[in-house]
Amino acid sequence: MRTLNPDKVAAFKFANGPVGCLLTHGFTGSPFEMRELGEYLAGKGLTVLCRPLPGHGTSARDMLKTNWHNWYRGAVDNLAELSKSCEKVFLCGMSMGGTLSLHMAAHYARRYKVAGVAAYGAPIYLKNILLPILPLAKKVLTFKPPSESDVADPAAKEAQESYDRTPLECISSLLELLSHVRNDLQDITVPALLIQSTKDNTVHPPNVWLVHKLLGSSDKTVIEVNRSYHVITVDYDKDIVKEKTYEFIRRVAKL
Repeated sequence: MRTLNPDKVAAFKFANGPVGCLLTHGFTGSPFEMRELGEYLAGKGLTVLCRPLPGHGTSARDMLKTNWHNWYRGAVDNLAELSKSCEKVFLCGMSMGGTLSLHMAAHYARRYKVAGVAAYGAPIYLKNILLPILPLAKKVLTFKPPSESDVADPAAKEAQESYDRTPLECISSLLELLSHVRNDLQDITVPALLIQSTKDNTVHPPNVWLVHKLLGSSDKTVIEVNRSYHVITVDYDKDIVKEKTYEFIRRVAKL
């Protein structure tokens, strides 16, 4: 079982101006997948924070001890910390990190100065032929074996720091989170940017259009990219993600 490189998956913070960006990584992922985006936004004068979610950034055995409530609480704690030093905060999340960002936008926008949310490949449902047998599989297996990479770029795939297997119990917990967020979307009124790869091999690409349809916000944009697999923050389309995210923040925050 793989143990991640602690230096590559460490939390990071860049303290700059009054506009902050909370970056949240994905399910089984780590801050590594958000670092390039974070450095880019910091270079534009934004304050940036990214920390590992509970059970992430170490080994899959640690993740096994956690559930979506722990991940969400960790994300909210990070938001609370960042809001203390910023006048406005933007939530930017990859995959489940995007789903958690949407959840926070629904419940904490006013309390923690949330000005907008950007979600990349964020699921609100999963489509996998194996999901119906998940309850049975959990009785005989603890972890889902390694599957194909969710990064298309060979160099990025080699560098990626994420778990090589997934606790089945955590998949069940993720599904519970998704059901909550589906019901939350109508309560989100801050501007939203949704970026989705049409070649995503983890999250069914039509997710993004359902999120867009259900969002309560009147200011909502979908951008589709077509060279990457799932983790678009490190894959072939990462520059588009960086540029479009900053354009969104600059417009909404009136920078």
